[in-house]
Amino acid sequence: MRFYWKTLILGMLQLIGWSQAASPASAFIFESRGMKLQRELVETKAGPIWAMTFLPDGGLLMTLKSGEIKRYDLEKKTFASIGNVPGVAVFGQGGLLDVVLSPNFAKDRKVFLSYSKQIANGEYTTALGVGTIDGKSLRDFREIFVARGSSSRGEHFGGRIVVEPDALWLSVGERGVRENAQDLTNHLGKILRLTWDGKPHADNPFTGRKDALPEIYSFGHRNPQGLVKHPVTGEIWAHEHGPRGGDEINIIKKGFNYGWPKATFGREYWGPAIGQPRIPGTEDPIHQWTPSIAPCGMIIYNGEALPGWKGLVIAGSLAKTHLNLTEIRNNQMVAEERLFAKDGLRVREVEQGPGGDVWYATDDGSLFRIRRM
Repeated sequence: MRFYWKTLILGMLQLIGWSQAASPASAFIFESRGMKLQRELVETKAGPIWAMTFLPDGGLLMTLKSGEIKRYDLEKKTFASIGNVPGVAVFGQGGLLDVVLSPNFAKDRKVFLSYSKQIANGEYTTALGVGTIDGKSLRDFREIFVARGSSSRGEHFGGRIVVEPDALWLSVGERGVRENAQDLTNHLGKILRLTWDGKPHADNPFTGRKDALPEIYSFGHRNPQGLVKHPVTGEIWAHEHGPRGGDEINIIKKGFNYGWPKATFGREYWGPAIGQPRIPGTEDPIHQWTPSIAPCGMIIYNGEALPGWKGLVIAGSLAKTHLNLTEIRNNQMVAEERLFAKDGLRVREVEQGPGGDVWYATDDGSLFRIRRM
């Protein structure tokens, strides 16, 4: 009887895109875009990494959803915990989210963190703060921004950060309440542009309007969990989760409406359409995935170590359990490659290492590095 129920449950999970993870080899040789590459399994007990960033000394700083920050020594292959991390609300998909260094980190030692926060009414929202890394401790941490709008639901916090010398970008999900994405009186379902103090950027599109919040740069987003500055064009690119289908890659434009939930290629999980794929007054994605891959983490590769990957959008896939390589030309997808799907591991985060290798982390606590042979 136990075997019957286990088999039945596994079968149902596989129908919705879940599979049992295979144990990946410690070293795996493969070919991609004319290159012979090796994937190395660096660690298996890193913990469920949500985000990571490389330090100037070559160390790797990582956040865990549970509220921890760890530093990984690449040479010694050892972890050290960073102390004095602020408390976060670990709730549903929320917890400690992104970590991004100041462009002047070698001098100011500043790191920016996003996280979920419980507010006075017992609901939750997305927040942003900054502190200074001092050895094995985070000091002088201060919260600089709390998104207006909240929900008791546990999904869609967004939380990706881009730091520029004169601006901070923050993605905020609509918290599972669709109408928020079109409502300019809250920050949910938006991409925001702020100053380093968490104030509205002076050049934002809705500055001076009484019916819109001044921090908003674009709206109509569902749950953006990829946000990067394009290394060549300087544009801000994002990807976001659709529902059943309709995951998107977007180039973020000032004041534009990206449609959710009115314009979407996605459908209700039980089948019916939600909106129209395209409607006037909204910006079409430059690429959309149907069925959903559930993208999370994102880089646009600009290193020399892997020349065949130069310019590709590289993202993790949670639902389809692979590393996704997408080639975009003239704002259209022209090629896609899906790597390591047979592992069955949910890929949460992707980063480009200081030497140009690609690193990625999975929800089971594994950390991988890809290099050219």
